[in-house]
Amino acid sequence: MIRLSFITPLALTLLALIPALWALTLLAPRRLAPWRFWSSLVLRSIILLALTLALAGTQIVLPVRELTTVFLVDVSDSMTPTQRERALQYVNDALAAMPPGDRAAVVVFGDNALVERAPGPIGPLSRLTSVPITTRTNLQEAVQLGLALFPAETQKRLVLISDGGENAGRVADAAQLAAIRKVPIDVVYMPGERGPDVIVAGLSAPAVVREGQDLTLQANITSNYATSGRLQTFVDGQLISEQELSIPEGASTIDIRVPSGETGFRRIEVRLDADGDTEPQNNRGAAFTEVLGPPRLLLIASDVARAVNLRDALRAAEVRVDVLPPDQAPATLDQLGAYAGVIIVDTPARDMPRTLMEALPVYVRELGRGLAMVGGIDSFGAGGYRRTPLEPMLPVLLDPLDTKQQPDLALVMVIDRSGSMSELVGGSRRNRLDLAKEAVYQASLGLTPIDQVGLVVFDDAANWVLPLQRLPSVVEIERALGSFGIGGGTNIRPGIEQAAQALASADAKVKHVILLTDGIAESNYSDLIAQMRAAGVTISTVAIGEDANPNLVDVANAGGGRSYRVTMIEDVPRIFLQETIIAAGRDIVEERIEPQAGLPSPIIRSLGGLPPLYGYNGVEVREAARTFLFTPDGKPLLAQWQYGLGRVVAWTSDTQGRWARDWIAWDQFPRFAGGMTDLLLPPRESGTLELRATAAGPRALLELTAQDEQGRPLNNLVIAGRAVDPQNQGTAVQFQQIGPGQYRAVVDTSSPGVYLAQVAVSDAEGRQIGVAVTGIVVSYSLEYSAQRENLPLLSEVAGISSGRINPPPDAVFASPNQNVGSVREIGLPLLWLALLLWPLDIAARRVMVRMDDVAPWLERLRRRRPSSVAAPEAATTMTRLGAAKRRATIARTSPNRGAAGSEESVTPLVMMQSRQTPPPAPEARPAAPASGAAETRAQSSEKRPVSPEATEEQFARLLAAKQRARRKSEER
Repeated sequence: MIRLSFITPLALTLLALIPALWALTLLAPRRLAPWRFWSSLVLRSIILLALTLALAGTQIVLPVRELTTVFLVDVSDSMTPTQRERALQYVNDALAAMPPGDRAAVVVFGDNALVERAPGPIGPLSRLTSVPITTRTNLQEAVQLGLALFPAETQKRLVLISDGGENAGRVADAAQLAAIRKVPIDVVYMPGERGPDVIVAGLSAPAVVREGQDLTLQANITSNYATSGRLQTFVDGQLISEQELSIPEGASTIDIRVPSGETGFRRIEVRLDADGDTEPQNNRGAAFTEVLGPPRLLLIASDVARAVNLRDALRAAEVRVDVLPPDQAPATLDQLGAYAGVIIVDTPARDMPRTLMEALPVYVRELGRGLAMVGGIDSFGAGGYRRTPLEPMLPVLLDPLDTKQQPDLALVMVIDRSGSMSELVGGSRRNRLDLAKEAVYQASLGLTPIDQVGLVVFDDAANWVLPLQRLPSVVEIERALGSFGIGGGTNIRPGIEQAAQALASADAKVKHVILLTDGIAESNYSDLIAQMRAAGVTISTVAIGEDANPNLVDVANAGGGRSYRVTMIEDVPRIFLQETIIAAGRDIVEERIEPQAGLPSPIIRSLGGLPPLYGYNGVEVREAARTFLFTPDGKPLLAQWQYGLGRVVAWTSDTQGRWARDWIAWDQFPRFAGGMTDLLLPPRESGTLELRATAAGPRALLELTAQDEQGRPLNNLVIAGRAVDPQNQGTAVQFQQIGPGQYRAVVDTSSPGVYLAQVAVSDAEGRQIGVAVTGIVVSYSLEYSAQRENLPLLSEVAGISSGRINPPPDAVFASPNQNVGSVREIGLPLLWLALLLWPLDIAARRVMVRMDDVAPWLERLRRRRPSSVAAPEAATTMTRLGAAKRRATIARTSPNRGAAGSEESVTPLVMMQSRQTPPPAPEARPAAPASGAAETRAQSSEKRPVSPEATEEQFARLLAAKQRARRKSEER
C-alpha cells in the first residue's frame, strides 16, 4: 500500500495555519465577487499545504516485493572439505530457484568475514575464492557484515550455513540486532564427519618451582576411540622424556615428572603421536614455569674474547652467565625469558640479527627484564646503533647535545661501480657492489644530523648519486643506493675531482673522502690529492682484492688518511663505519680520565677509590636517566633508567685491556660487576608472588597470589600488568581483587602462539614488592578442539530473529512479508506547485479584464482571420451598410423632411441609434432656438451628408456602450 513518510515530521505542525487562514478570511469583509473570493481561498490553502509538506520532507513510499538474500558460508578450519562442498551445493541449488528481480549475495567467514559476491542477480558458483582467517569461527562478524550488505529498498533475509562451532565473538548479540531490523536469519546446520581423533586438551604445570626440584606435569587427553601412542616431553625445545601409553576412549590424565633445570623461565611442551589419529594438529600442549634461583644473564659478544673478563667477574659474584655470539642468541621472547637480563658487550649493530634487535625492546618494556650495553670500539655510536631499535631504549643519547663544541663532518664516498664489481661474494647472490652499497649505509650510521654526506660513483665517468647535503633520511639514502648498478671501465680521477670540488665549498670543520675500488686504474690524480690536502680535505682508501693498485696506500698517506686492503669483502661495511667514526672524531674518546662519582649508590660507595680509565664512548645522558659515574667533563660512564617495566644500563667504557686495563686488574672488579647486575635486575621480592595462567577458550585467566614473608595475604595492591601476544604487541592488563591476596585478570588469546604476561606489584604507598612472570601457550586453534558443532546455538539464533532451521533451497527466496517500501522524494515538486499556484492566486484577486480593452484586440484578430472564413460576414455587413447609405441619402434629399409625414422616411439605422442612445441630462439639453437664424443653422446642419465610415463607427460605439452596461449590471 502506498503511504507517505516525512523526514521532519515536526514541520507538519504548520498545517494549523490552514484553519486559521479560513477563519480570518471568512470573518473579514468581502470586497470581491463570490467566484473570486472562493477561488483565492482555495488556491491559498493549496499553496500553504504544499509548502508545509515540502518543509516536512514528504516522501512517497511505494511497496517493494523484491527480496535480497545474503548467504553466510562458514569456511573455518572446523569445516572439512566435504562440509564446504555441501554448503556450496546448497547455495547453488537456492540460486537456481531465485525468481527474476530478486538479488543474492555470498559472504565467506572464519575469524573474519569477506564478501565473495555483492548483492545482485548472481549465477551459480563453481568455487569460493575469498580466503578469510580460518583459525577461528566468528559468527557475529559474518552476521554483521551480512546486515551491512543489504540494499535499503528491498526485502531482506540472511541464510547462515555453519556447524555452529563459535569460538570468537557473540552471535547472539548480532541476532538481536537482526531482530530489531526485522531481518530473519535462516540457519542451515552442517554437521561434521569426524574420524578417529585424539586431542591434548591441556597441560598443567606449577607456576613457580625452586631450582633443583622436579616439575610435576599433568597432560589432559581426550579421545573418541581407544588406542595407544607415544608421549614426548620437551623443555625449552630439548627432548627430556618419552613414554609409551595406552589411551582409553573419553578423557584421561597422564602424570609427567621432569627436572626443573637452571634458573629462569622454562617452557614445557608435550607432543602425542597416537595410532590411527586422523587430525594430528591438536596433539600438542604447552605451559610455562618459572624456576627460582640465582639470576641468570646472557652475554652477547661478536668476539667472545671481549666478554671473558666480564663473564669471569660475574661468575665470581655468583651470577649465572651464558656467553653467545649474536647469531646464536635466542631471538624470541619465550626463549629470552629464560634470562633475567641481557648484556651486549662491544658488539657492532650490523652483527645483531634483526629479529633480536626487535625483540629486545619488548623483552625489557613488556616483560620487565634488564638490558645493559658495554662500551668499546664497536659499541654505542661507534658500533652503528644510531637509528636502530635499541637506540631509543638506551639511557644515553648517541648524538651530542652541544653541537657548537663538536666538529661537524662533510663526508663524500667515491665508489667504484666498474664491471669487476659484479663478482659474487662467498658463493652468495650478493656481489661486490652490493656490499659497497651496504658499506655506504653503515657509514651513514656513524653520522649525526649536523654532518653532511655525499656519494659519487664512477666507471669510465663519474656522476653524483647523492649530492653533498645534510644527513638525509634512511629512505632517501636507500633510494639513492638503488639508483645505480654495474658499469664499465675504471677511471678514478673524475670521481676524486667531483668530490674535491664539492668539499672545497662545503661549510664543515672536518672534510673527508673515502675511496673504494677493486681494480687498477691508469689515471693519475696525485695533483688532486695534493690540492685537497692543502685545502684541508683528507682521503682514505679501501682496496678490494689482491690485484688492487698498491699505489692506493701512497694516496692515503699523501691525503692524510688511512688505507685498507680488504681480502674478505664482508669486512667492507665495518671498515666504512669505523672510518666514518674516526674521521668524525667524537664517538670514541681515548685519553686518561679519573671517574667521578655521581648519584649516591651502595655499589659505588663500597668500592673505595676508583682506578683510571683510558677511553670511553662519547655519549650524552638522557634527562630522565640516573648517572652514577661520569667523566671530568660531565660525560656519562655508568647510567641507568627505567624503560617500561624493565631497566637499561649503559657502561660507556670497555671491559678489556684497551680502556679498562686497570679496572680488570682491580680486586674490586667482581664486586663492581655484581653491583652493575643489581642495577640491571628488578629488586628482590619482599614477599611471595605467584602468577598463574589458565586457558579458557579464546581467553586466558591470570590469577595472582600475593603474600608477605610471614605468609599473610597482601591486599589493596597496585598491579601494573602487561601481556605480549605472538606478534610481540603488548597490551595493558587490568587486575581486580577477588579475595584476600587474590587478584584476577582476563587476557585475549584468540590466536595460536605464545603469550607472555608480567606484573609489577607495589603497595598503596608506592613501595615495590616485586615482579612475576608467566606465559600461556595456545598450541592449536580451537577449531580442532573437542567441541566443534553447536546446533543449539544455531537454533537460538534462528529463534531470536524469527528465522527457520534447515529450510529447503527452493524456499530461501520466499517472501518474508516485510513492510519495505521504495522511497521517492516529492519535496521539490511540492515547492514548484506552490510557485505555480501563487500567480494564479494573485490573478484571481487583482486582475480585472474590460471588454472595451479587449475589443480592439478581438478586432485585430478578426481582421487577421483567413478571407474564406470572414467572407460571409463581410458580405452581410457591406449589404447592410449599403442599404443604410441609401436611406440616409433619401432622407437628406426629401423636400418634406420637416413635415409630420416625413417621419416615415427616417431610416431604421437612425431610429435604432435614437433608441440606444440615452437622452441627455436635463442640464445638458440645448435650449430652444431664439430666432429664425438659429433654426436655419440647425436645419442646414441636419442637411449635411453623413459618410458610411462615420455611420459604422457610431454603430461600434453604441455596441460597446451596451456591453459595458451589461457588465456593470452583472457585477452589481
